[in-house]
Amino acid sequence: MNDALEKPTKIIWGNAVFLFLTPLLSVILAPLYLVHYGFSWPPMIAALTLFALTGLGITSGYHRLWSHRTYKAAAPIRLILAIIGGSAWQNSIVEWCSDHRRHHRFVDTDEDPYNAQKGFWWSHMGWILVERSKNDFSNVKDLLRDPICKWQHDHYYKITIAFNVGVPLVLGLIFNEVLGMLLFAGLVRVVLVHHVTFCINSLAHMIGNQQWSRENSARDSWVLGMLTFGEGYHNYHHAFETDYRNGPLWYNFDPAKWLIWCMSKVNLAWDIRRTPADLVLRKRYEERREDMAEVLQTFGQRIETWREEVSERAAHHASAARQGLESHLLRAEERLENAFSDMRKARNAYAAARRSEASKRELQTLRAAAKHAHRSVKTAFSEWEQVLTDWTAVAVPVPA
Repeated sequence: MNDALEKPTKIIWGNAVFLFLTPLLSVILAPLYLVHYGFSWPPMIAALTLFALTGLGITSGYHRLWSHRTYKAAAPIRLILAIIGGSAWQNSIVEWCSDHRRHHRFVDTDEDPYNAQKGFWWSHMGWILVERSKNDFSNVKDLLRDPICKWQHDHYYKITIAFNVGVPLVLGLIFNEVLGMLLFAGLVRVVLVHHVTFCINSLAHMIGNQQWSRENSARDSWVLGMLTFGEGYHNYHHAFETDYRNGPLWYNFDPAKWLIWCMSKVNLAWDIRRTPADLVLRKRYEERREDMAEVLQTFGQRIETWREEVSERAAHHASAARQGLESHLLRAEERLENAFSDMRKARNAYAAARRSEASKRELQTLRAAAKHAHRSVKTAFSEWEQVLTDWTAVAVPVPA
């Protein structure tokens, strides 16, 4: 059992009963309903629709709009996101964002509310079941000044109960399936949203790769991305938390990213924050350079071992191979550094021209130059990464 639960601070029985009873009721009542009343499309479609809306309320609203301020949105959009996000029944915007900002600041430490180092159970939902130190909301003063966030925080239960009971009830009356709507669009939907979101705190710190940063336990998993509205690209998110995207590549499944982008095209969202492509690649470059240093160190240690086990001539050849490795990598690294420098200059020139309101033609020219520099960075990075991969394959195996 988790240490955090072995020293029972104090169980919050309301949370415990709710989080254990709702899945239990879902598992029992859903099959019984289907046996007695049969399958019907309206409750299922309503459940999937509200599941998607509520999930996007958490990802686009609670997470990317309010926790990380990755974009700004019009008041009607913020109101809608406050209502549907709150209906996930995961606390008010103020409380949720306070915990999440603390998670990012103290990730993988005892100050992290859902510290994944305490195990799956704790990070998934155990942390919700016990009392912690009183949250003074000192890290969300900006949200307390936001009238929509303050209104939602002060009237949280009225708003969410009205939505989670009222919407399925109205739909049930319209389609003459009140019980089915309350069960599937209400109860089952809330349980599914709970555990999909909880997986971001637990599994997204346990499965997947860490191509952007190994500074903490966050990982990228396209499988989790499919289940969590794009939030499964968690390693990228922790490396670039102010980026409105979690899945940075165009084909990464990230509905929240697409929703925010679409809103920006109709002036419902603006000031979208996106990490420059060269900075993203530089971060990955620095991570791979650590791999390179480990390879070179390992290869050097192997050479010394081989000196004792094989002839001096063989050791000399191994040493020469190591020097070739370093030389080849350094040349590729120099080309990449030059490409990074050119990209930075092109991006700064374009930004300066926009600030000075340069002509449309000049802006188009500078933008084209920035795109060309970006392609050069990607090409140089791919070449460098390939050199590193090839030489790693040469350096790591131990000769027979």
